[in-house]
Amino acid sequence: MGSTLSSKQKDTGLREGYRQWKAMGEGGTAHNWAGYMSQLSAEKTMAFDVDDTIKPGFYDKPEKLATGWRKATEEQRANARKSFLKEPLPVRPGPRARAKPFVYPQRERNADHPQDPAVKQAYMDAFNNLGQVYAEWTEWGISALEKHGQALFTKRSIPLTPLARPTSREICHIHGTDLSGHVTLSFKDAEEVISKGWGERHRLAGTDWIHLGYTLLYVPNTVEETDTLIKIYQAGIDYMKSG
Repeated sequence: MGSTLSSKQKDTGLREGYRQWKAMGEGGTAHNWAGYMSQLSAEKTMAFDVDDTIKPGFYDKPEKLATGWRKATEEQRANARKSFLKEPLPVRPGPRARAKPFVYPQRERNADHPQDPAVKQAYMDAFNNLGQVYAEWTEWGISALEKHGQALFTKRSIPLTPLARPTSREICHIHGTDLSGHVTLSFKDAEEVISKGWGERHRLAGTDWIHLGYTLLYVPNTVEETDTLIKIYQAGIDYMKSG
């Protein structure tokens, strides 16, 4: 009887986990049971723990966690360790946001969470404008990491650091489902973003799958917050185009 009850509890837990996972919307894998089980497998075999994504000091020893570190030149290593932000970030006001406890897709909110139209419009207009501002170095394409949706990539003519090879030149994207986003940052800027409350690491950042600086940016709550988030995307672009 105990074994049967345990099995039923496990099945119930899986079904509830699947319901919560599916509520985030599409991204990263098939939006079905196979996709859900795939991210569960990743969680058990390679992903960092949920709370590791906001722990300080994660970037102190990149030689241990950063894929491609041994192949990177001294200049590429130096670029990964320096800041591309134009100025220090402000501390984000209010309670700290957190990503939902799944490996992929990584999201802050469910797809049906209400979005402020004014915030969404300002955010997407500013984000789309980045392609024009950085047209010499970047181009738009379908996200290689999300498998759908628009993302900004470095052009093939731009040298690519070995540290960024797992992300297929992808720099950043915004999720249409909840307006959270992802950006590949230098280690110093990723630490700044996390410590100031604007985002957290991806749970696969630091594995062979994803650049160590791959960072989730939380959903903007105001038009003013979109300004800070765009500055973070700019830092990611400047890092990635540094080669």
